[in-house]
Amino acid sequence: MAAYPQEDVRDLLGMRARGAWLILTCYFAAMATVTVASADQVTTPWPPIAATLVLVAATITLVLAPGDPLPTAATIALTLSGPVACALVLSVTTPAAQSSLQTWIHGGGTAIYCFMNVRGRRIAPWIGLAGMIAIFAFWAQDTGQGATAGIALVAIDAAPLTMAALLSFTLRPTAKAVFSLRAQTTARIAELSADTAAADERRRQLRHLDHLVRPLLERIAHNETLTETQRAECELIEAHLRDRLLAPLMSTLDLDDAAYQARTRGIDVMLVDARGPHPLDDTVTSAIHVAASQALHIAPAGRVTVRLLPTGRSAVASVSISVDDDHVSHLHEIDDTGHVHQRL
Repeated sequence: MAAYPQEDVRDLLGMRARGAWLILTCYFAAMATVTVASADQVTTPWPPIAATLVLVAATITLVLAPGDPLPTAATIALTLSGPVACALVLSVTTPAAQSSLQTWIHGGGTAIYCFMNVRGRRIAPWIGLAGMIAIFAFWAQDTGQGATAGIALVAIDAAPLTMAALLSFTLRPTAKAVFSLRAQTTARIAELSADTAAADERRRQLRHLDHLVRPLLERIAHNETLTETQRAECELIEAHLRDRLLAPLMSTLDLDDAAYQARTRGIDVMLVDARGPHPLDDTVTSAIHVAASQALHIAPAGRVTVRLLPTGRSAVASVSISVDDDHVSHLHEIDDTGHVHQRL
């Protein structure tokens, strides 16, 4: 999915929908048709073709340019597109008005300026319209028609531009309200998801503790004498709970049962979480689980230490088997790509 800004009025206007491109294609086809139809009223066809391409590029920029309001660079380019297109067409247009298509070009610029309003730019479109009026006035004056005639041809475009400006004053506040509600809804859903996940985790932990501790607690509550085996089991449970408190990330590695079973065989198991709240990649998690589980299952005696190392080191975790306090018989380190390196 493409990464779009959180607030963009194009979403409300459907400008990113597939149907919008169908409408744009029809609009481009209409401009091309008018350009061809008015070719006999110009001295050379290339400037009108260039003008049409300018308006096509401006329209595509208007639809694709991200941000709300429009970025400054895109705003400047769109504002200039109307006067530039008009200048190109009028530079080769004969003064005799043979058809209304002869001066069609200002309508394409006005359409762009109308949509600039709803995209958050209200002053630049009027500057662009003033530029088109000036170009038409100069052309009409230069061809002997009088500047007023040229101004009259484009001044009528102020009406749709005014309507677009008024629409923007209604649409944009509504858009902000919609975006605000969407953000609040998203935040609420995230909060509910977090609460649900926390509640599920609490229930899972309670079921685990209930299964593990309840039988011994009931014996103690009934003042029954604990056997040596039960006392040893209490020590195992105490070590198990200590691991879950001091090394909570170890639980995500699914080492609880393996560590418990190793302790029942007399192995001194040390689970050390020096990484903190930083999450682990799934590949790294799997590699640590495999290395630690193997060590906990094969260790005949001594101590097994599974250590999550602080961030910033070349190794993410280490797994060691010590037969005594002074000698490490096996040491494996797992890097941040999930590769296991045997050191001894």
